[in-house]
Amino acid sequence: MGVYAPVEGTEQDTEEFYRKLQQRMDKIPKKENIILAGNLNGRIGNQPIPECTGTYGKQVMNHNGAVLRDFYAFNKVKITNSFYRHTDIHKFTWEGRGSKSIIDCIIINDRLKSNIEDTRVFRGSEIDSDHKLVESKLKFFTHAKQSHIKTDKTTYKTPPAFKVHLLEQDSVRTLYRNRLKGKLIPLTGEIDADWLKIKEAVTKEAEEIILVK
Repeated sequence: MGVYAPVEGTEQDTEEFYRKLQQRMDKIPKKENIILAGNLNGRIGNQPIPECTGTYGKQVMNHNGAVLRDFYAFNKVKITNSFYRHTDIHKFTWEGRGSKSIIDCIIINDRLKSNIEDTRVFRGSEIDSDHKLVESKLKFFTHAKQSHIKTDKTTYKTPPAFKVHLLEQDSVRTLYRNRLKGKLIPLTGEIDADWLKIKEAVTKEAEEIILVK
């Protein structure tokens, strides 16, 4: 799930956000893998909660962070950013107005705890934002006995390959950004509908500008 939490200082909005998020979480079957990622706008401090949060966060905690801590402790999910030691440039996800913090998080449920290997910031990625790109590395294992393998005639479409490095060029990046902005206005405020619109716009414009033919 992709999420964007209200900013600090809007306690009523924050409470309503987590109420709706909890409703979504309650509908997900326990056997499903869950990855929750986005701007949580909360500073959770560096006091650990076993299996939920580690010690590699920023010391500061605010109201949004306290509500977030209650959320992941209740749901027994793991905020991966806080479990891996990194230098500051690979740890802080937002910088602005002379300050920096860790407010963009990748959270996983118990089923994925043995799969996660790392979460860190990648500063070299240009995303036209004061937020940094956060990426997790997960490893999945496949277990199959040869004697029980059945022939699968399903045809899978290979995902398109993009020349992402072309976005380092000012002209290409500006073209892509401007065309993308035109496709994203207006958004509806409905999470599912907006997500589909964003996904289709990002993919379509990339296919036309940086697709590997």
